[in-house]
Amino acid sequence: MKQKYLLLVLWILTGCVGQKQNSEDEVSNLDIPLRKTNYEVMMSTFVDSISYIPLETKDECLIGSIDKIIVTDNFYYIVDKTISYSVFCFDKSGKFIHKLSNRGVGSGEYMRINDVDIYKDNVYIWDCSLQKLFIFDHFGRFIEERKFDYMAESFSVLDDSWIVFYADYKDNGKYSCNNSYPNVLFVNIDNKQTKSDLFFDSRMSFPGIMSSPFNFVSNGNLVTSLNDTIYQALPSVTLKRKYVVRFGEQNQKAKKDYIEKLRTETVDLYRGRELRKNVPYVYAFLETPSYSFLKYNLGDYYYLGIINHKESDAYVESSGYKKMNVVNDMDSIAIFMPLVTYKNAVYSYRSPDGITFDEAFKKHIEPDDNPIIVKFELK
Repeated sequence: MKQKYLLLVLWILTGCVGQKQNSEDEVSNLDIPLRKTNYEVMMSTFVDSISYIPLETKDECLIGSIDKIIVTDNFYYIVDKTISYSVFCFDKSGKFIHKLSNRGVGSGEYMRINDVDIYKDNVYIWDCSLQKLFIFDHFGRFIEERKFDYMAESFSVLDDSWIVFYADYKDNGKYSCNNSYPNVLFVNIDNKQTKSDLFFDSRMSFPGIMSSPFNFVSNGNLVTSLNDTIYQALPSVTLKRKYVVRFGEQNQKAKKDYIEKLRTETVDLYRGRELRKNVPYVYAFLETPSYSFLKYNLGDYYYLGIINHKESDAYVESSGYKKMNVVNDMDSIAIFMPLVTYKNAVYSYRSPDGITFDEAFKKHIEPDDNPIIVKFELK
């Protein structure tokens, strides 16, 4: 009895749960065509309407780059990680509301932005270099910061207590279990309880692994570059297996060989690129009630898989050499480049270059104006 109690305590303290998946998960298989030809999909087959929201341009809200878009009922949040190190807030008409820019070395200040999430109108900013989570209110006023001992690239706020981090194959030795590191860590910010998951071999050559920067952008969904399963992080502190992506026997063997080399050899960044040329790479999964979208590539071919939930998850794949081959047959302005979903819409953006006054924008657009949010309402 004492031994069982000790094991329970160790599990609670370390969260070391191994790689077993819940056998009761309802998992669907996605059989991917992976054509090495150009195959076009017409946008009108799944998009009902397109609308454009020019973001207000003035000195205090000049956006350097768009690294992430977060959509809520009332606002657009634009994350600029690399130029202004800021989070911009605009209302649904594109009017500028405020800018959160708190870079520095003092209390409540971050050095870099790895990821951002919005929960109950509070803004959460993760700085992996400091291993700190900064929390601000909707108006950009600092609330608190939390220090963690886990290296992560992205995160999602699940509820009032739980946050989930994705490491992207970083060395988190403190949470090692049987010579493996966890790619996912659930953390309770109230009592610091943790639960780790998706372990990988600690002998991996990390520089040779492709990054997965587009996680948790849609309903807590998660993909990893060495795993063929699409997961969803849930407030119940579990990873739900949603889909298993199947690329065919030959491609699966290429991926298995690549992983074995990562485990047994020293693979630097350049050799990693060469090894990945024949390995399919899934880098984003976005979900709506009507459709879901899977983004992946194989060498120089880029793919968008469209899952039609209204027709028993029927799968259509667009493919193109160095391009994503979804054709805008509706207005010729927008490019379907899905970055985030909210309700039954997909959001992206486009540069104002080459655009002048048009009925779609209701105003004159200058080439150096802020980007334009594009909303694709789905059928």
